[in-house]
Amino acid sequence: MGEILRRYGPAALAWILLLFLRPGPAPGRRLVRFCVLGLAVSQTALTPAVRELTRALGVPSVELLVAHLAMVGAVWAGAQLLLRLHGLPAAARRHSAWALAGGAAMTVTFALAPDVMPQSPFVMEYCIAYAVALLPEFAVIARLCLQDARKAPDRMLRAGLGLVVAGVVAAAAYMVIRTVIAISARAPFDFEYGKGFLLSKALPTTAHLLVLVGVGVPAVAGWLRRHRQFRRLGPLWLALYRAEPAIALEPPRTTVFPTRLQLYRRVIEIRDGLLVIRPYRNGSGAGEHQEAAEILAALRAREDGLPPLSPETTVRGGQDFGSDTEYLCRVADAFRELSRKPTAGVS
Repeated sequence: MGEILRRYGPAALAWILLLFLRPGPAPGRRLVRFCVLGLAVSQTALTPAVRELTRALGVPSVELLVAHLAMVGAVWAGAQLLLRLHGLPAAARRHSAWALAGGAAMTVTFALAPDVMPQSPFVMEYCIAYAVALLPEFAVIARLCLQDARKAPDRMLRAGLGLVVAGVVAAAAYMVIRTVIAISARAPFDFEYGKGFLLSKALPTTAHLLVLVGVGVPAVAGWLRRHRQFRRLGPLWLALYRAEPAIALEPPRTTVFPTRLQLYRRVIEIRDGLLVIRPYRNGSGAGEHQEAAEILAALRAREDGLPPLSPETTVRGGQDFGSDTEYLCRVADAFRELSRKPTAGVS
């Protein structure tokens, strides 16, 4: 069971993460998905099932080239994302050319090699080309992720970046070890220690898992935060919807995996609902609990057909979408508590 998990677990995890990362128009999101796709293809190509398939098709060992080229693509995408985020387009272009040249050298040397035995011609050259294609990209990813981790205000983002750095360092160490092993096959020295389970099997699997978890942690944390905010806003949104259904783009329905757009719509619809009941609010208080009490009183006054107060009400909230969402969540929490009291009102 443990061997099956080691061989198939990383590939399965990569495909699950790819399904979790929703497509989007932003170039950064496309690069993240391309990076995870490369990792998924790379790990899948190295599974025993694919190896048996290539042998049955009469193209043995071609899965190695596919896996390695996919890894080059994944690492290239990660480096491109960071270089563009840091405003380094010239460096991004240089690294694109480097990865393309490395991939071409790998393809040529693989085609020239009669087999993949370490002592065969062009196998050492192939391994060197693979390492040369990856190591500069690894260096860029590790350096920029470490730089961003030191500045990131979000704890989960810092943790994710730290895991990516650890995974990239482990992957770079593995590449150096494999290259030394390939050279030792045609040089007058041996490197048996590098062929042991720890460095030849456990190290690359660990590196892959660290990178995947590092990429997934901020995404999962963001989904959990979005899910929690969506649920917290629910009682306030539902009360405003019942008072004025026209504020909602869609009627109430169960949402298990809210998207960013759905959360955005919920915040906007709450703001629209607050505008509807604004004439019934006295606007005398401050703070989330006082605003919740005003909203509840305004909804009851509107439902009872009382005349509007038409005061000048101050609009309270955050300075941007994130802070405004969090403010409305606190108002919604207070609103839910007050709604449970039979005599809730403005104090």
